Amino acid sequence: MVRSMFRCVLLGAVLAGCGGAGGYGTGPSSTTGGNNPGSSNPVVQGTTVNLLDNNSFSPSNLGVQSGQTVTWKWGTCTGDGYSTCVSHNVTFDDGSNVASPTQSSGEFTRTFNTPGTYKYHCAIHGAGMSGQIVVQ
Repeated sequence: MVRSMFRCVLLGAVLAGCGGAGGYGTGPSSTTGGNNPGSSNPVVQGTTVNLLDNNSFSPSNLGVQSGQTVTWKWGTCTGDGYSTCVSHNVTFDDGSNVASPTQSSGEFTRTFNTPGTYKYHCAIHGAGMSGQIVVQ
């Protein structure tokens, strides 16, 4: 029994020493600018946001230059009977009444000409599925 406990402690120590070197997507080309105030999500530079089946936007904090167009892309929903087609939309919180159609596949675009932070969410899934575009 003591030997068994020793193995568990030794295994735990070995596993603890293996963590921390992953770096998932934190390379110099994937983030710039600082962080979203009140959030730990870095601003990712780009022009595409993917709507994921787990009810999230990826990236949820996107930075663009003034005049750029952002494209939101839904995954391809085949309706093959094996996978669920999840419907989402993009609804802006800036009072502009800009919103995409509710859909389970396809794209939606918006051009941002004025610097600022544009928050949005999925009206179906609420604040838990939200993001923002930071225009510089």
